Amino acid sequence: MSLNLQRLAHVAFIADRFPHSNQLVQAVAGVNNNTIVVVNSVGPVILETILEQPNVQAIVWAGIAGQESGNGLVDILYGSTVPSGKLPYTIAKQTSDYGTSVQPGNDSYPEGLYIDYRHFDNAGIAPRYEFGYGLSYTTFAYSTLSATYTDKSAGNQTLAPGGISGLFDTVATVTAVITNNGTVAGAEVAQLYIGYPSSAPATPIRQLRGFQKISLAPGASGTVTFDVRRKDLSYWDVPTQTWITPTGLFNVWVGSSSRDLRLGGTM
Repeated sequence: MSLNLQRLAHVAFIADRFPHSNQLVQAVAGVNNNTIVVVNSVGPVILETILEQPNVQAIVWAGIAGQESGNGLVDILYGSTVPSGKLPYTIAKQTSDYGTSVQPGNDSYPEGLYIDYRHFDNAGIAPRYEFGYGLSYTTFAYSTLSATYTDKSAGNQTLAPGGISGLFDTVATVTAVITNNGTVAGAEVAQLYIGYPSSAPATPIRQLRGFQKISLAPGASGTVTFDVRRKDLSYWDVPTQTWITPTGLFNVWVGSSSRDLRLGGTM
């Protein structure tokens, strides 16, 4: 693998929490003007120093390495496979942007629901790469949003594993049309975010409530469908120890990431 990659670029591998990763990238990029950085990490890594290097042409976020990582990486770099992964967390510009830190002992979770992208949205902080972000060798257009809220009843109140059984009923459906308007086949992961009405207690601006991957040939279109459960539109009320569905209009967004919201509406 290394012999083939040398024809393309110098590749600097960064392991999670490697103490001198920035210096490694600087050393490699200092002698090669076509450097690709591959990050193997279980969580976010601050990338600002790496991004400042003019010879770093790309960053591949490879997650946790496995036995086929080498083959998979070559397939991505040479274009035989079109990437379609999305970040499961936010990559900030600086550590303090997360607004929290590891605490010893018991944790009372004072941040509540405002973790990761929900914290960044609430605090108005621009991330480096947002939750749900991911690039492709093609591009996708979003259109024709439809959001239908069909069942506003309280649902079946019979107790079941995980809560009352009605929580898991589909009560709304959201659809959108995705078009591959690029030149190669690829897959897009469309994401559904929901914002609660004003009748609910303080909640994040929007919360992920579904995602669907769709593979499309160049020029082709397809429909993604999100089945929304009653629980997805409810909140846990501590005083009454019950799930409550707030009344009013819910905001609906479908997009490519938590900050790249292509379509919006209400239901």
